[in-house]
Amino acid sequence: MKNITFIKSHFLVAIALLTAGVTMSFKMADSKPLATTHYYVSEDMSEGAFKNTANWNTVNSDGVNCGTLQIRPCKITVATGSSLGSVLGSKTNSQVLGISEGFKPNP
Repeated sequence: MKNITFIKSHFLVAIALLTAGVTMSFKMADSKPLATTHYYVSEDMSEGAFKNTANWNTVNSDGVNCGTLQIRPCKITVATGSSLGSVLGSKTNSQVLGISEGFKPNP
């Protein structure tokens, strides 16, 4: 009789652990980033410079913080499945400033 009680109680614990493990595996699979932030890190302000993907980086490596004066773009968030090049496309500097999240001052 003791063996049956022992097996039943441990069986329930095993089922609970298995359920928790399966649930966690689904949550971890869904933890992909939904977007990537790109920072404008160049001092180039000539026409067309803001759409040049070489002037952007996923790290704010120039150390300049975002502000409110519309001089240079600060950062743009690109959704997963898209690319910075497709977001910037053939936009003018003014259009890139229009989609920028914050701005950087004159270099």
